[in-house]
Order: sequence, then structure tokens, then C-alpha cells
Amino acid sequence: MEGSDVTRSRRSASALAASCSWISLAAVLLLSFVCSSAVAAPVQQQPGAVAIEAAVLSGRPDMVSGGSTLVGVTLPFGVPAESLRFTVDGKPANARVVQRMGRRVQALISGLSVGEHHLQVAGSNASPAAQLAIRNHPRSGPIFSGPHLSPFECRTEESGLGPPLDRHCSAQTRYDWFYFTRSGERRSLPDPTGPRPADLAHTTTLDGRTVPFIVRVESGTINRSIYRIGVLDDPAQQALPSATGWNQRVVLRFYPSAGVQYNQGINRLDQVFRTSEEETQSVTALGRGFAYVLSTLNINKVNVNDPLAAETAMMLREHIAKSYGVPRWMVGMGSSGAAIQQLLIAQNYPGILDGVMPDLSYPDVFSTAMAATDCRLLLRYFTAHPATDATRRAFEGHFKGTCEEWSDHLAGAIDATDGGVDPPCGLTDRRQVYHPVTNPQGVRCSIYDVNAASLGRDPDTGFARRALDNLGVQYGLAGLRAGDLTVEQFLDLNEKIGGFDQDGRPAPGRTVADSAALTRSYALGRVGTGSGGLATTPIFHLRPYAEPLGDIHSGYNDIKLRQQLLRANRRFDNQVIWVVPDPDLAPWLGLHPAEQQALARLSREVVTMRLDLMTAWLDALTRDGTPATADKVARVKPGDALDSCWSPVDRVRHREPATLFGPGVCNQLYPKTPSPRMVAGGPVTDDILKCQLKPIDFADYAPAVFTPAQRDRLAVVFPEGVCDYSRPGVGQVERTRTWVRY
Repeated sequence: MEGSDVTRSRRSASALAASCSWISLAAVLLLSFVCSSAVAAPVQQQPGAVAIEAAVLSGRPDMVSGGSTLVGVTLPFGVPAESLRFTVDGKPANARVVQRMGRRVQALISGLSVGEHHLQVAGSNASPAAQLAIRNHPRSGPIFSGPHLSPFECRTEESGLGPPLDRHCSAQTRYDWFYFTRSGERRSLPDPTGPRPADLAHTTTLDGRTVPFIVRVESGTINRSIYRIGVLDDPAQQALPSATGWNQRVVLRFYPSAGVQYNQGINRLDQVFRTSEEETQSVTALGRGFAYVLSTLNINKVNVNDPLAAETAMMLREHIAKSYGVPRWMVGMGSSGAAIQQLLIAQNYPGILDGVMPDLSYPDVFSTAMAATDCRLLLRYFTAHPATDATRRAFEGHFKGTCEEWSDHLAGAIDATDGGVDPPCGLTDRRQVYHPVTNPQGVRCSIYDVNAASLGRDPDTGFARRALDNLGVQYGLAGLRAGDLTVEQFLDLNEKIGGFDQDGRPAPGRTVADSAALTRSYALGRVGTGSGGLATTPIFHLRPYAEPLGDIHSGYNDIKLRQQLLRANRRFDNQVIWVVPDPDLAPWLGLHPAEQQALARLSREVVTMRLDLMTAWLDALTRDGTPATADKVARVKPGDALDSCWSPVDRVRHREPATLFGPGVCNQLYPKTPSPRMVAGGPVTDDILKCQLKPIDFADYAPAVFTPAQRDRLAVVFPEGVCDYSRPGVGQVERTRTWVRY
């Protein structure tokens, strides 16, 4: 396992070039001297000779995939483009010039075998040649995410792509067209070069062009993931693979939830790019000329391994650069578990996503699992010991019903025999799934087991190390101090709360984390820290609020990330938080159906407004071609990209800083509820997976008073001490590396 910050000097020239290659095309052209000097081998220059400059434009030179790469060349004056010669390992390369802009040339180099290669770019007039070190990887991966998950079931047939072509679940690339009618319906276009449909709508792109609203969808497999790339295209105007309506910007759509599946995932063409309520943003983006991209391994319910999600996103971006042209920028979009993938990719693999739009966000999987499993334990206790809603909230923190919802979601993903999906592990062959008695050698379904490449394995059991713990946690501590709980209630729950066994099943004893798993989770960025690429990435949250309905998407998570940004960078001005009422909240508010429809319209309007502002933000950020810095991100931020909420009745916008609690219209309209671990005394960053312990001090419980017998009971519950949240967690080291390879 290795990794380093991309800004730091690497031992190989190709690795240093990687820090240049993720800059926008404009930056590559402006900084070509810097990048080319990083990759050029020493040459003996003739007096007055000017060297040819070259850089990989489609991605990192050490992470080329699929046997091809896009190279940008800057020619000295007097060297004609026609004289360019490309060689790979001393032999003529399969090179095709795809674009010329004065002295700038882009060429696609193909036919690369897997492994290391030396690419030379030479021209006439004895100009010193440019040298590039390249490493090519299979289109099926992996590149940096670690060994492929095994077993692994293909889903190409279920996705309409026919039987898999090989053991990597590959499928033949195909193209389909559909169009939108003037009434907004989506319809298939089986003969794209035939007569235009009479009801064909037109749309106006971001650059002001009015074009037929025809969308081409490319479907295929990359990194064992089934992808779809939708883009405006007039098939009568230009041949594949170029797209006539593309605005050079990419929206990568991530999908939500959390589950453990040893399969490829399914996406069907008739189920994506839809005109349904939740897909309004895809139609908006396509109509404005964005490439709208999705893939099955960027669905968190299919793949809860964020390094693999990052790798897939990187390979998709590279494919777009080689097939369509270098994107000006790529932004992430998606809610819940999709937010987890976006935020961890931005943090740990900076440059893949230029901006993120995480809705209903959580910062990471492992700290979210902590909140979910606490809820599962509390729900188990209250099922056996019924209590009032007020008592439950004093322990749970959340509104009524939230812990029940958690029990049906991520909490199941720690179960080694389940994984939170049906069938278990997502495997149709259930004989392969682990069972402690009948199949102890089977594959395990927990979120930790599918992340064994980063967490490591316990040498005694062979199971993945687990970063889950509740030793010393005093559930309901804040409620006790506030007088909402009696000492007896506090003691009884903490005596009986229990934890989870090694298979993720409820057990009488508290859960104890693996120490190595804790250190790895923090050091490798598997827990959100606000550091790394998040310091210089525009983050634009949108939270449709529904917490009173038991929604697990608690608003404290946005503030949790804000506190992490503040701790890591001493600023958070690259983060914007918007809150709107979820239309489902209308009956709870007593609104009639027409008002509920108005809330749905508001949600659509805000989604579009957010995309417009993020577009302006990223356009400004990439305009001059210089790398993003925290100061630059803040300086070019649009003036209306401000924390805001919209009231549910009159739908008026209120611009005010987002906070966890305290005064303000937004906190009155949309109160946030803390997690069980925060109610137990944990910090707002909510990222201490295992706390440091301290001796029991009964002054900490004031004004609550313990009898001698109650003091003895508390000492039995916490024989090693209780959580000390004034100190960092066990193993909570700083995340010091990005672009880690497993």
C-alpha cells in the first residue's frame, strides 16, 4: 500500500506529471512548460533548439487504462504538425491526431499493452523530442483500489447489454438515441438518421445554441461497472463518437443507499434519464448540453467501497476525454450514500471531481455506520423495554421513528451474513455466502469485509478488521444532565444496551474495535476529515428536510462536515448549505394538496438554481487554467451561493449562515437532531469511532445524584472507564496522504 499528496515530489517523473494531468485543458496548455519538464527525459539540446513539449491530457500518466491515452503536444515555432512522429518503446505508435489549435496538437495513442511504456514525441528541424513514461492498465481494472472483489456476478443481461463477454463482466459498447417531445415526454428514436419526429422538442444549451432535443446514450463497461453516458447529439450532423451538443462539462450522477453486493449492479436504459420527479435534474442537465454520466459501481447500495468508486469515476473521466474531448470540468451529483462517494472521492482523490453537489449528505460510511448501529442497539432495547417518546429521544437524539428507519438501512450492512440487501451479499448463489456454522468459509457481507483492502484482515480469523466500537459510551448522558432522564433510566439502558458480535449480530457485551482498523480508517481517509481535496473543492449541499417524519437524513451531517472543514483548514467558505421543505412534509405541516405541489415545484426550481450557480462557480474556477486553491475557490464563488433555507408555506428564501442549533429563521423552521453518540457527549464532528477512556467522575453528571448502590452499578457497567471526548479518538491520526494505492 502506498500513497502521497499529488503536490509532493515523487520518485518517478511519470508520477510528478500526474499532478499536472488533472488540470483543465486550458491549464495544461498554459502550464505546458511545467508539465512537460516534469516528464521529459534529459536530452542534449543543440544551441538555440526548443524542445517539443508533451503531457497526458486524459488522466494521470501512471494510471492510463484501456490501451489508449490522449496526449497534448506543444510545438516549437517552425516545427510543422505534419512532421510529428510518435513512438512507443522505440517502435512507431498507433497515433491519430484528433485536434489542432495552432501549435497545440492532441493525439490519441492506442494499441498499448498492459504495463510500462516509453512514449517519445519527435518532429522535424532537430527539435529535442519529448519523453513520457506511461503505465497502462486493463479497461476492466483495477488500477489503485486493490484486488477485485470475488466472487463477482455479472449483470449485463439484466441491464439489457447481452451476455457478458468475459469473466470481467465486459459488454459490447452500444449507442441508443431518444428524444423529448414538446410536451416533455421521453421517446425512443430507433432510426436516428431517419426523418425527424413531428413532436420533437428543441432545447437551448449553456452556450446559447438551440438544437434538437435528441440524446445519445453510450452504454458499456469500464472497471467491471456498467456505465451510461447521455449527451445531446444530432446524428444527422456528425459521426460517432463526437457529440454535437456537448458543452464540455460533465455531471457524474452518483446513486444512494448503502449495501454490500458481490455483483456488477443493474442499470437499465429505460430506467435512467427519465422525466420522473426525481430525475428532473438529468433532463435539465442534458437540455443544457452537459454530459450526464452514471455507472453501477457509483451506486452506494451496490458498491460501498469508496476507493473503487473513485477509481471508476477516474476511468470514466479518462474515457470521456479520449472519446469526446477533454472535459472543462466534472461535477458530482447525488444524495445520501451518493453524497458519501462524492465527498470521499473529493477528499482522497482530488482532481477527479472538480466540484460536488451532495444532497442529504453523510461525510463517510464508517462514522455513519456508528450512528446507525447505535440506533439499532437502542431500538432493540426499547422494543424490550417500552418507553415514552420523550425518554427515547433523550437517548436517541432523533425525532420519533428515525431509529426504526436506521434499523432497516445501513445498520444491516454490518451483518456478515446479510449486508443489508436481498439476496444476501447480492449473490444469487446463496451457497457462497458466509454462515458461522454451515459455511464458515463463505464470503462475508459486511461493509468492513468488502473494504478489507484498506482495513486489512485479522490474522486469527481471516475476517476484515472492523472499526466499530461502543466501549465507554454513556448513552443518554446529555439527557441525564438536562434532567430528561432519571439515574435509574440511564443506568438500566447502559447496563443492557450491549453491542455486536464478530458477525454483526446483537450481543450482550459492548463492541470493541480492531485497533489497526481504526488507525487505517483515519490515516487512509476512509473517515471524513475535511482535509485533502475537500479544502479546495466547491461543496454545494441541498437538503430536502423531512426529519420530523423519521427521515434518517439528519441535517446535523452538513454541520458535521463544516466542523471538519474548519478543524482541518480553519475555514469552510467552499461549502454552501441549502435547505428546502421535502414535499412529503406537507401533510405534517397541514398543507393541502395544491401547496404540496407548490413545494415540489420549489424543489425543482432550487435544483436548477443550484446547478446554475455551481456551473458559474466551476467556470470561474477553471477559466484561467491555474490550479484551485482555497483562496481562489472562495474568491470566484458566486455572490448568491450563500447558506439559505426556504420556508414551507410562502416559499420565501432566507439567507443566513447554517448552524447546528441556536437562533435564526432556518433553525426554527428546520430543527436539526443530534446523533445518539452526540447525545452521549460526542463532538459535533461525530467522527470518534472509539473514544479514549477516563475514570468515572460523578461531578460530570451534575445535577444528577447517584446513590452508593447506583455508583457501584455504574462502575460495573464501565469497569475500564467512560468516554473522554476532550481528546482525539483511539487511532485518530491525521489523514496525510491522497491518491493511496491498495
